[in-house]
Amino acid sequence: MVVESMLSVYKQAEGIRPADQADFAFYALITLSAIRHHHHTEEENYLPLLEPEFKAPIQEEHHLFTDVLHKLEGYLQEVTGIYPDAFKGPIPIKNAKHPLLSDPMLTHLEHEIGYLDAAKLRECGLPLSKLEAWETWELSMIKNLNPWVSLVFTVAHTPSNSYFPPLPPGMRSVLVPWIFWWKYRKSWRFCPQQEPLDIPKSRFTLPFM
Repeated sequence: MVVESMLSVYKQAEGIRPADQADFAFYALITLSAIRHHHHTEEENYLPLLEPEFKAPIQEEHHLFTDVLHKLEGYLQEVTGIYPDAFKGPIPIKNAKHPLLSDPMLTHLEHEIGYLDAAKLRECGLPLSKLEAWETWELSMIKNLNPWVSLVFTVAHTPSNSYFPPLPPGMRSVLVPWIFWWKYRKSWRFCPQQEPLDIPKSRFTLPFM
């Protein structure tokens, strides 16, 4: 989801018309905020729940690109007018492609897939109770998403028939597109189109589906 939104910003950044810059900047800002929130929850919630059995240099890798990420986030806050004095300096939106940001971030994401490989999680001896606590915390976080921003962003970057995020009936199909979408609809038009997942039919469903 976050990688897809990053790619969407990357592909569109240089072709944005001046009249659309503020709306696109808001979309890009939410993308960066999602990255920051993802890293924060990893460091403050996910990783502590899995320690001491699970150890990985995830936090150390975050620091390799955090500074550039914050500068770009400040610039976008200035462009959108959310915080007019958030950043002073001529950083163009296309700096989302800056190697000091993109290279270490993408390398980190590749590493993280390996760190969180199911086989490695089993090998480190994690008790089931810790994984259940992890799942419980994640579900509570999803239930508390800001419906106008975080919820719309999440739904917009996942296929319509995806099991993630687990939502009550009618939330994805009615409330998000017909109510929550409209407040920032000028920015959500930059979200990429989603293709349905090819999911085999099953008599089993997840909670809330």
